[in-house]
Amino acid sequence: MLSKYSNSNIFRYKPPVKQAAFSLIELIVVIVIVGILAAVAAPKFTGSSDFETRAAASELIVRLRFAQQLSMNNTQRTTSASISSNQLTIAQDGTTLSGYPFDFASAYSVTLSDASFTFNSSGSTTASTITITPNPAVRVCVENTGFAWQC
Repeated sequence: MLSKYSNSNIFRYKPPVKQAAFSLIELIVVIVIVGILAAVAAPKFTGSSDFETRAAASELIVRLRFAQQLSMNNTQRTTSASISSNQLTIAQDGTTLSGYPFDFASAYSVTLSDASFTFNSSGSTTASTITITPNPAVRVCVENTGFAWQC
């Protein structure tokens, strides 16, 4: 005996409809990734941040350390480093080394306070502080032992 539902459409196979959309999880993952990229990349595009100032400070520390090493390696010669008009000059016995003066204003768009150092054969010098601007200002401290660091 046939049921009254035997000819009905409820038992007929219907293939699933293919959907072309993103799941909620995919959307959330994309939003999180875009948010992280924006947080990391946005400060790089907002103009001159403290990156240039800190890079100039690192460059200055490296170059002062170079002058200190020269004085310790060549104990018969006097090694001096001076900063004037945003330019660092390193000299031995009054003769400026090749590649100097180094202009921080053109390389990093910063301003340095003037300072002068004479390193002895043990690498010691007079203590001083150099200020690098624009904002935020970064200070480079040079100890009497010749050690230079961002302070």
